Amino acid sequence: MSLPSDRKALLFSAGGVRLALRLSQLREIVAVPEAAGEVIARGEAVPAAFVSTVLGLSGGPCPFALLTEGPPRVALRVEALHGIVDLAEAEFFQLPARTPLPQPPPFAGAIVMGGAVTLELAVGTLGFAPLEPALDAAEPPPDLGLGAERELRFARAGREYAVPLALLLQVLEEPALAPVPLTPPSHRGLLYHGRALHPVVDLAVLYGGAGGEGRTVLLLDAGGAGIGVVADRVLGVGEGGEDVLRPPWDALFGG
Repeated sequence: MSLPSDRKALLFSAGGVRLALRLSQLREIVAVPEAAGEVIARGEAVPAAFVSTVLGLSGGPCPFALLTEGPPRVALRVEALHGIVDLAEAEFFQLPARTPLPQPPPFAGAIVMGGAVTLELAVGTLGFAPLEPALDAAEPPPDLGLGAERELRFARAGREYAVPLALLLQVLEEPALAPVPLTPPSHRGLLYHGRALHPVVDLAVLYGGAGGEGRTVLLLDAGGAGIGVVADRVLGVGEGGEDVLRPPWDALFGG
């Protein structure tokens, strides 16, 4: 017996990001020439939206068009198809509250299968023009100055930071992060860990630095929800200097 279309989803890629669309929203898949503007399906011209462009991503050739049911009907141009999945075999999550996005958000949530995170498109919010990404705060967070009795120090992009040990849940080495388009530069992606989704932030960017790759993620307790913080490495006992940043963790993760 076939499953209802709202319990199945098509997985695909745009701009190197894994995305999903429920079959209840999909009318047809059409192979199209790369240079085509409008997509012709069954003699009808359907306006095309390049998903990578709308999401602010660098896209490659888009040989497939996903014709949505609408209204309005649109042909979503995408780069690759990855098959249809049964959502009964997947985990579905609302995006964590600390995942800033333009409003209304372009994603309805996230689907996790086999540990891989896929963003579900909210087709009605996309449009045809590039969406404006969410931004970080204009001012960096303040430095609390005084340290906790027990704290962990870590290095990130040439600076040292400290976090109270009471907030530390786990130190993860080289975890897989799923990028979320249109989030602020400090948002590094989503971490699937412990059967939950956690946003991961880069303090280096929040404090006006360049950021870049980081091999370690510190999973912190933010009022009952986990938030990841990127680190280059954890400092040993007695290691490091006196110039240490102590962010206001409660305020930083409170919104």
